[in-house]
Amino acid sequence: MKHTDTQYEKVKQALFKANGTVYSVDTWIQNLNQTLGFSSSICESVFKTMKAHEELVQIDDLLYVIDKTHFRLGTLRVVRETFGFVGDKADAIYIGGRNFNGALDRDVVLVQCNQVNKQEEGDVIKVMERKRSFILGTFEKKGKTLLFKPYENKFPYNFEIKGEATPNQRVIIAVDRVKNGVVEGHVQSVLGLADEPGIDVISVLMVHDLEVAFNQDALDQAATMPDEVDPTSFEGRIDHRNQNVITVDGEDAKDLDDAIYLERKADGYRLYVHIADVSHYVTPKSPLDVNASERTSSIYLVDRVVPMLPKNLSNGVCSLHPNVDRLTLTCMMDIDSKGVVDNYAVYPSIIQSKRRMSYNEINQNDTWGNETDMIHDMLHCAQILHYTRNQAGSIDFESDEAKYVVDHEGNVLDIYRRTQGEAEAMIEAFMVCANETVARHCKYLEIPIMYRVHEKPDLEKVKGLSHTLRTLGYRMKGSLDKIHPKTLQKAMDYFKDRPEGPVVSRLMIRSMSKARYDQEPIGHFGLALEDYAHFTSPIRRYPDLWLHQCLRKYVFNHDFSHFNDDVQMAQDCAAHVSSKERDIMEAERDVEKIKKAQYMKDKKGEAYEGFISGFSNYGIFVELENTVEGVVPFRSMRDHMVVDMASQKAIGTHTNVTYVLGQKVNVKVESVDLQEHEVEFFMKEKRGAKKRVKYRKKS
Repeated sequence: MKHTDTQYEKVKQALFKANGTVYSVDTWIQNLNQTLGFSSSICESVFKTMKAHEELVQIDDLLYVIDKTHFRLGTLRVVRETFGFVGDKADAIYIGGRNFNGALDRDVVLVQCNQVNKQEEGDVIKVMERKRSFILGTFEKKGKTLLFKPYENKFPYNFEIKGEATPNQRVIIAVDRVKNGVVEGHVQSVLGLADEPGIDVISVLMVHDLEVAFNQDALDQAATMPDEVDPTSFEGRIDHRNQNVITVDGEDAKDLDDAIYLERKADGYRLYVHIADVSHYVTPKSPLDVNASERTSSIYLVDRVVPMLPKNLSNGVCSLHPNVDRLTLTCMMDIDSKGVVDNYAVYPSIIQSKRRMSYNEINQNDTWGNETDMIHDMLHCAQILHYTRNQAGSIDFESDEAKYVVDHEGNVLDIYRRTQGEAEAMIEAFMVCANETVARHCKYLEIPIMYRVHEKPDLEKVKGLSHTLRTLGYRMKGSLDKIHPKTLQKAMDYFKDRPEGPVVSRLMIRSMSKARYDQEPIGHFGLALEDYAHFTSPIRRYPDLWLHQCLRKYVFNHDFSHFNDDVQMAQDCAAHVSSKERDIMEAERDVEKIKKAQYMKDKKGEAYEGFISGFSNYGIFVELENTVEGVVPFRSMRDHMVVDMASQKAIGTHTNVTYVLGQKVNVKVESVDLQEHEVEFFMKEKRGAKKRVKYRKKS
């Protein structure tokens, strides 16, 4: 018998009042029958619904109420073998490694909550869903014994592995079971020697559960795609092939999503942003679409790109190469002299790019042949848009991205800091403008897309940022609990040309909430926009492709037959894409860390200038101009250093020599740990620090 909403709420309230007491199913049914008069079928119906809503967990015959005070259900995120967390950062519960109870990183677990020294901690009661079926690692020889060493330092267990392997082989271990502190498994496959070219990157992708190969159904569908645009697909599209359209990208880019064209008007400009119409080829629920929704994004690594779509699409018929017809979706915007979009249209189109240009080509020249006048107008239009965004409070973070020069085996030959020139700023301004315009359009039409949202930062993090900025000589004005992005932009402007500028930018980014996708348009704090979505990169981002599919379905074809399904799918997909985005970002950072360590391995003894980027109780972090970061251990310094983490400074107890964030320092490369991918520096110290004092760890 199906329960009513009233019956559901009454049973739920009764269960939550148990305050963490665990009873059997039969005991609960008997209790609810006596107190509420509900039959066993009604109770069982409510139990079933609560389980579906993850409000109740049944293990054998016992019911655990997920009230978040006594019990929680969530994903275990292991930081290292000694601890991990369950839940989102805002309310995550600490789990000590001794209390994993057989759980592995990313497993869905039932946790019992405890109060330990006034802090909430938890014990894993049961692994509800094993997410990690394999462990990556290397066999190392210890005497006459081969020992398995996991690639990640996330396992507080011993290992008993069956199967053949040789020393230094990187292997995939299938997990058979975890019992009594021992992972039992067998060798599933051998990737190769740990130091073989490419094995390092493949290892990172694997531990982050990121697929490289496409599934066979997607490949089969991709094989049916044309190499060129079929003229029969021109019907219903506005023909813009007569426009002097250009693309502007990095010199090595192959997946060209966007093209632009600009016309000058009496009161401003008319900007055309043409975006590759991937939705023409990748239709909803097709094999390519399903595979793309699982992958969620292209992955840009130091030495390779792992595309979201097969290359004959991403680099072929979808990519906006010059002098060939391409299908596009166009966002046309009339922009007045104050940078306001006062008229727009979004529609399917055809273009033929007349010229492929690079950022450097625009940044390093003043004339560009037939496109000279248009590009000057584009740069001016972009400046207007940027000024308008800046006045509204949009935050301009300093880029700390690295640019790598690599050989054919993925070895890094050089690293330098990526800078943003006028061309990059121009394209960013145009894409943000198009993204905002299309988001407003979809919101007005109530189309179920995934919005790009960025919530206001957590108050405690803002307070911490404010305190650190005060120690650097800047006081943030206004109420911190009602902070506006313009307040943060003013701080960025203050530090822009100061030594602390790059560090302040990074501190500000860390104080921010993480941008994510959501079915509701709750705004974008960092851009100071009420409505924002991703429209401009459907070749490499699934939310953009989903948006294109929604435009085609609801606006161009007026097909609302699957509207309710799409509302739910947008919600589910937004959560999946946001989670996967975090995995991809971690993988990209891990690969950069590996490649930077490999690049520095033969630089021992070489001198560099850098700036202080952070502190720990272990040492001072220094970042070089080429973006490589390393640590100067306190044990290598002449004085005994004490760190004031609140003020972000280190002070010598005998000499009073002080080191602060952003301070320029000279260092030499002391050592490089290729296992942990860490660089250690030796610092040329300030005068006054003459006496070497044995380092004593602060208790």
